[in-house]
Amino acid sequence: MTGCNDEHLLRFVSIGQEQKDGGTYVFNINTRTRGRADHLDRRTPGRGPSTLLVMGATGRQGGAVVDELLSRGYTVRAMTRKPQGKKAQRLADRGVTVVRGDYGDKDSILAAMDGVQGAFFYSGFSRNELSEGLNVIDAARQSGIRHLIYSSGAAAAPDGGMEGAVKAQVELALRDSGVPFSVIRPVAFMENYKGQQKRTIEKGVIDSRAPDRQVCFIAITDIGFFVGEAFDHPDEWIGRGENVAGDKMTMVELAQTFATVLGTDIKYVRQPLDEFLQSFPPPLRPLFRWYDEVGYSADVAGWRRQYPNLITLEQYLRSTGWENWQPGR
Repeated sequence: MTGCNDEHLLRFVSIGQEQKDGGTYVFNINTRTRGRADHLDRRTPGRGPSTLLVMGATGRQGGAVVDELLSRGYTVRAMTRKPQGKKAQRLADRGVTVVRGDYGDKDSILAAMDGVQGAFFYSGFSRNELSEGLNVIDAARQSGIRHLIYSSGAAAAPDGGMEGAVKAQVELALRDSGVPFSVIRPVAFMENYKGQQKRTIEKGVIDSRAPDRQVCFIAITDIGFFVGEAFDHPDEWIGRGENVAGDKMTMVELAQTFATVLGTDIKYVRQPLDEFLQSFPPPLRPLFRWYDEVGYSADVAGWRRQYPNLITLEQYLRSTGWENWQPGR
């Protein structure tokens, strides 16, 4: 699916009367789906800095960035806390220079940045996330990095994101640092659905949001793509912070996408917000409340006009074992 419009014919049955805070919908697998753009080569020859540092290179986002930069002809240096680990060794086997570094150790970051022109970093949720982000920014300033790209999150956008989000504080510090920067803010990862076939068939899509609420998704591969674009075109990207996404749909269309790919009917169950939040650990409940009350936003139509081969959720599911899935396969 590539978005939401009236062309998408949707047949559903509401089980009982729809309530303001609840309702169950079943989606028929014969609903017509949108077409997909032909696959085109979206890569461009490397431009800008020739040697780039990828921090957190053995993680999911870092690995996608390494793959993308290598495909564009860059020389890549990978920073990881475990340079002797299997993932790091696989990078070394591909010609990547692997160095030890830790966000909590600014001297190690300075050493990793020595001789590179551009760098990419991202961070997970940790109690030291702000101080670690500041370490990276300070090291980049001291090293004279020409382009520092930070992968944050759309929920942490300084305008419209969650109040007090640490990633927003890192972004604001980066903006004030004087370091040439770009900020990529991904929306929900398609990879969050990895291995969820059985659960989706049995329970359907369960959420607190109204059936017509729109949700945005991005494949981690495409995060790497956006980073590659930013490094290739610094004149277009330096100074920008952008929410990035590859697909957008309503909750109704999300359930229909699963039905289409799985080849079976999938229900959408809307729960009252407080009931829905009880299914998550307490630290995650503010985030899911924000999803319900505010939610991700991104100019998906604009991104797809510029980059028509961004991965759709349907494409992602079909390429990762969801198509006509059966237990035991």
